Amino acid sequence: MENIKMKVVLSLFLLWNISLLMCAQSVAIQPDSYKANANVTDLNMKMCIKYPMEADGIVRLSKIEVYPQYLDEYIKYAAEVGEVSLCTEPGVLTMYAVQEKENPCMVTILETYATREAYEKHVASEHFQKYKKGTLHMVKSLILSDQIPLNPNNKVINYIQ
Repeated sequence: MENIKMKVVLSLFLLWNISLLMCAQSVAIQPDSYKANANVTDLNMKMCIKYPMEADGIVRLSKIEVYPQYLDEYIKYAAEVGEVSLCTEPGVLTMYAVQEKENPCMVTILETYATREAYEKHVASEHFQKYKKGTLHMVKSLILSDQIPLNPNNKVINYIQ
């Protein structure tokens, strides 16, 4: 019986290590020495290599109220800009959009940027400008609310499959 318990524990340990390796391969967060190659997309994943969060990094909640008649079209724009940003911008760490269940016209996007410079590059990017210009008439209200993480050691890993 003791031998079986040991095999089960060993198997669980191995599975846990394998899952950690798979996570590390699916979202690679690299040190500054990789910044020169950060726009190169790894062939095994859709996303570019990500910069680490720096002291001037940004965590933001964008709270958007969309006019009901534009909701479906807005969702397409938001999904596209989120995916392109995550896949091509090393400084965009998180772009996670959700709708309220009770009021689907209320959209909240959790955005994290490695640095203020990464945020500035994002808002100047062609795909963000397309989103901004294409959705301006769809948005009833917009609140940008910068946040302070309660636990700086807690990291959100957001990726596109």
